[in-house]
Amino acid sequence: MKIIAMMNQKGGVGKTTTAVNVAAGLVRAGKRVLLVDADLQANATTALRLTAHQKKDVACDLFSVLTNACTISEAMLSRAVQGKHKKSEMHMIPATIALSGFDQVVRALPNKQLLLKQLLQEFDNQYDYIVIDCPPSLGLMTINALIAADEVIIPVQPEFFALQGISQLLDTVELLQKSLNPNLKIGGVVCTRFNRRKIHNEVLSCLQDRFQSKLFATKIHENIAIAEAPSFGQTIFEYNQNCSGAYDFDLLVKEFLNKEIRQMSIPVGATTHKQMQK
Repeated sequence: MKIIAMMNQKGGVGKTTTAVNVAAGLVRAGKRVLLVDADLQANATTALRLTAHQKKDVACDLFSVLTNACTISEAMLSRAVQGKHKKSEMHMIPATIALSGFDQVVRALPNKQLLLKQLLQEFDNQYDYIVIDCPPSLGLMTINALIAADEVIIPVQPEFFALQGISQLLDTVELLQKSLNPNLKIGGVVCTRFNRRKIHNEVLSCLQDRFQSKLFATKIHENIAIAEAPSFGQTIFEYNQNCSGAYDFDLLVKEFLNKEIRQMSIPVGATTHKQMQK
């Protein structure tokens, strides 16, 4: 089982869109997938038109599970995802605005940074992949996700402000590698909302120089269908499997899985901020 944190503290870079469609793409490839919505904005939950179950007056979402107000089974949701040959289920732990109180509620707990890790350990290889849609910040929930994760995938919109934000995230990853999660690594950087404008090509060149093999060759191009799909509660594959957006995400998932196969045969050590800069 591999846990992937989809993370960028800069909003509007396509983080949730990437998390939802990569998770769906992995299901279409025959993988067992759990999507965890750890963002108080609950965009991944909304994008799939899922609603947290109610237990009396408590919404059974990620917050209620982490604070023991609901069980995992009570919070778990699922939806069918059409693969190439059959329908498979993608499971999800939803989010609600209740996550806005997470930091305050758990701040006195001695294990407050390990709550999500302890929760996900209970699945014990029930899934091939767990994808966490992180908040666009470096708060306590994001720290929980990074401690629970095996690797981080960073969606980046090709703009110079986005490059500035990555440095802080890499510093945080390096700090956690030295303390609470020595096995955490950068799984990859994916360029989103790409088009042929000069600035996009210039930033892409910077990303290639900085991240080299960690930069996915697949780019997610600007495509109106990607923006429209969530309003229908659908993944890009359900909304229009023949559009360029679906093609890009399918290619990204295939590239990701091919990297996984290569890494199984070649031991890969943890990647630090300094190593990424070389």
